[in-house]
Amino acid sequence: MTKVKKKKLKIYLISSLIIALISVISLFMFTYSILKANIIPTKYLIIMFLAIAIIYTILFTLFFKKRIYRFIKIIAYIFSLIISIIFIIGSIYIKNTFNFIDGTQASEYDNVAFSVVVLKNSEFKSISDFKGKFIGYLDDEYKDDITKKLNGTEYEEFLGSDTNTLYDSLLNKDISAFIVEDNFLGLLKESIEDAESKIKVIDNFEVKVKIEKESESNKIDISNPFIVYISGIDQYGNISSVRGRSDVNQLAIINPQTHHILLLNTPRDYYVQLAGTTGTKDKLTHAGMYGINKSVETLENFYDIDIDYYFKVNFNTVVKLVDTIGGIEVYSDTDLTLFHDKSTHIKVGINKLNGTQALAYARERFGYITGDRHRGENQQAVIKAIIDKVTSSKVLIGKYNSILKSLDGSFQTSMPVDTIKTFLKMQLNEMPSWKIDTYAVTGSDGRNYTYTMGNKTKLYVMIPNEKTVNTAKEKIQNILKEK
Repeated sequence: MTKVKKKKLKIYLISSLIIALISVISLFMFTYSILKANIIPTKYLIIMFLAIAIIYTILFTLFFKKRIYRFIKIIAYIFSLIISIIFIIGSIYIKNTFNFIDGTQASEYDNVAFSVVVLKNSEFKSISDFKGKFIGYLDDEYKDDITKKLNGTEYEEFLGSDTNTLYDSLLNKDISAFIVEDNFLGLLKESIEDAESKIKVIDNFEVKVKIEKESESNKIDISNPFIVYISGIDQYGNISSVRGRSDVNQLAIINPQTHHILLLNTPRDYYVQLAGTTGTKDKLTHAGMYGINKSVETLENFYDIDIDYYFKVNFNTVVKLVDTIGGIEVYSDTDLTLFHDKSTHIKVGINKLNGTQALAYARERFGYITGDRHRGENQQAVIKAIIDKVTSSKVLIGKYNSILKSLDGSFQTSMPVDTIKTFLKMQLNEMPSWKIDTYAVTGSDGRNYTYTMGNKTKLYVMIPNEKTVNTAKEKIQNILKEK
C-alpha cells in the first residue's frame, strides 16, 4: 500500500470515527428526550428504535468497510449528518415543549395587587400620612393582610361591604383613603362615570395568597370522561401574578372513550350566584376577580357538575401569539371601529389583524346590536384563525420555538404534567378522530345590582334562559355517560 493510499485511508478512518461519534451522541440525546417525555406509545418506540438500529448498522458498516466506493462512503457521511441534525433539533423541540408544559403548572400562590386610593386633590402621599385618619377597606379575607401592611400607622378602621361603598365614603369625606384590589378598582372606574377623574392612587402593594389545590388522591383517570374549564381573563402581565374578570368562560366536556367533546359557552354577563355568597347575584365574569377557583366553583354549582381541571389565559396570550405567527385573517359581517382600539377600522369582509387588533376584535361588543352574543362569535373566529395559522406546516415548523416563547407566562393549567403526558400518549396510541359539538346558553338583557359592586349601581346583566340552561345540563350528562 502506497503512502498516499495509507494517508487517504487514515483520513477516511478519522472522518468515520468523528461522524460516528456525532451520530451516537445525537442518538443518545434523542433517545433520552423521547424516553423522558414518555408520550410515545411502546409499539411506536419499538418500531422507531428497530428502524434506527437497522439504519445505523448499515451506515456504520459503510463507514468502516475498507473496500467501498468513495462516493458511497461520502453519501453515508452526509446521510448520517442529516439524521444527527434531525435528532438534535428533535431533542431541542421536545425539551422546549416540556419546559413550556412545566411552566404552565398552576402556582401554589396568587399575588394579589392592591392600591391605596385618595381623592384627586388630596395632599396625602403615602400610608404614613394617615395618622389618626379613617382608612376604608373591604371586610373580606384580605382584611388581616391589609392591617399588617398598615402596622405602625395609627389610623381608624372603616370596613365596607363593597367597593362602591368605599368610593362613596371617600367622596363624602367620611374616610381619607380606601384600599382595594387593583381589579376591583378597574371595575369601579369602568362602572362609574367620571370616577377616574375624582380619585388617584398613591401607593401599591401585593399580598401573596395560597391557592387551594387538589390532593394527589383526587386525581382522575384520564381515560374516563372529564371536564375542563377554559378561562380568559381581562388582564395583562404574568398569568401567575394577575387576577381579573373572566371574559371567556368555556367548558370542555371530554369523553376519551367515545372521542366526543362538547364545548359549552357561558356568557360573561350571565347573572348567577357566586360560589360562597348569598343574596345578591353577580355577573359570571366577576367571579374571576376572586381567583380562578371562584369561577370553577360557581360554574360547578350552576351546572351541577364537577370540573376536573382548568386552563387560564390572559390578554398577553392573544397579543403575543398572533404577532409571533405574523397576524391572522378574520371575516367580519359588520363595518365598525373597534372600541378597544379606536385606530383600527374593521370592514365587511376579510380583515388582517395583528395581535393588538385581534384582541380588540375578540373583545368587541359595543359595535353590535346583539352585543355580548356577537362577541362570542368573534372569539370563536379569532381562535379558529389562530389554529388555522399555527397548524400550517410552514408556521408550525418555522416558528415552533417562538410560539412556545410567546406563550410563556400567559398560560396556566391545574392539569398535572403527568396527566397531560398520559393524555397525549393515549391520543398518539389510538389516533382517534374527535367529534366536537358546540352549545351556548342564552338569556335576556337586563340591569341589576351585583354582589361585587353592591346595591347602589346597577350594571348590565344577562338573565339566564332556564330552558337553554337545562338543555346544557342534559348535553353535559349525555357526553359524560356515553359508552
